[in-house]
Amino acid sequence: MSWEAFRLTSKSPAELYTVIGPNGVDGLVRQALQECWGSLPEDRRTFDTWKKRAEETFARNRRVWSKIKKPTPAAFFENLAPFASDQHLRQAMVMCWMMMPRAGGRDFKDVVKLMDSIYERNMEAWQQDNRSFTTGPKKRAATKTAKTPKKAPKKSKKSRK
Repeated sequence: MSWEAFRLTSKSPAELYTVIGPNGVDGLVRQALQECWGSLPEDRRTFDTWKKRAEETFARNRRVWSKIKKPTPAAFFENLAPFASDQHLRQAMVMCWMMMPRAGGRDFKDVVKLMDSIYERNMEAWQQDNRSFTTGPKKRAATKTAKTPKKAPKKSKKSRK
């Protein structure tokens, strides 16, 4: 664990939120997805091959995380694959756990639910962007606009008197 990561582990969820912001976990998920894209050989770099790699990466790390019985730093990084995408994703999971408010009790299983939501949101965004950049603009159907009635002409100053 780097000194920076260790420094963050000593912070409360509110302090982490202040330092990293509400998008900290999302940013790590995005880095993982970008690593999945960049790690593909250029001749095989398509949306479908990227999606398959991203799904495999997320599923692999989700499986490991779901098997953790007691949240400990050692358990967080067990069975970590040697890929940058896995490292970013696992860091996102740890950050998610660390940022969850402790007031009222927090459930370790909620990390998986929240990570599923963040991951799916990013996958949908990639899907939408892929469509935008590969299918071209959509033709819009012509719509009729209702004509606005003309305003009555303004009276001149002479006619007001």
